[in-house]
This record gives sequence, C-alpha cells and structure tokens, in this order.
Amino acid sequence: MTTVDDLFRIRTATTAAQPSWAIMCGVAGVILALASAGLTRRAGEILAACAIGLVLIAAPIWSASTAGEPWFAYAALLCAMLCLVVSGVLDDVRPRIVAGWLGIAGLVGAITWAVKGSLLRRSAFLAVAGIIAVVFATALNRMLPRAER
Repeated sequence: MTTVDDLFRIRTATTAAQPSWAIMCGVAGVILALASAGLTRRAGEILAACAIGLVLIAAPIWSASTAGEPWFAYAALLCAMLCLVVSGVLDDVRPRIVAGWLGIAGLVGAITWAVKGSLLRRSAFLAVAGIIAVVFATALNRMLPRAER
C-alpha cells in the first residue's frame, strides 16, 4: 500500500496513514477542479483545487508530528477551509461555502479540545488564524464587484 508519506518521506513510523485510493481520489479531485477552472473560467474552481491540495499536504504532516502538536497541519487545514469558503463566495456556490465554514468550525473545535498544553498557545494560534482570515476577507471584499444602488 502506497501512502503520501512513502512518496514524500515525511513520516518516520512504519504504519500506513492513508490508503492509496484516497490519495488518488484527492489527486483526481485537484486535476478535475483545475480542468473545470480552465473550461468555465471561474476563479473559485482554482481555489477549490488549492483546498484539496492543502488537505493532501496536511495529511502526512499531521501524522509526522508525533513529538508535539500538528500545528503546521492545523494551519494547512485552516487555509484549505478558508480557500473553500472563498471559492464558494467567488463562484456563488453555497455548498462550498457551507462545507468550508463547517470545516473551520470542526478545526477550531479540534484545536480547542484536542490540543494538550497551554491555553495561551492555542489562543495565539487561533488569533493569528483569525487575523489572516480578516485580511483575506478584506481582500476578497475589494475584489468582488459592487452592487449598483
């Protein structure tokens, strides 16, 4: 069985983390989202492909951090969910928006309750993630066309 960890040599443990069919489905999702972006000329499709790619990257990082908490994986997954929300907003596709917000809520819950250690580290991480989200929202607001009044 081939895993992402076998391809990138990030993980040091011998147990398999992701089955090869799941990796191939993710790669196919990225390819199909990029193909759809090329055919439809919608910017949100590219961000959806980025979200899938970030989830594929976060999986081996998550399992590689056995010594501490998977902060880089949390960051990659939060970026993936934010890309999903923004792609839904750009293309006006409500299921992507809802999936992205549910993913963000699940990750904030995982960070809050599953992470061991100081509350200050969790709060600082979530504060930085919130600031980045506000910056993305401001940039997105400037990119979207204004409604005529």
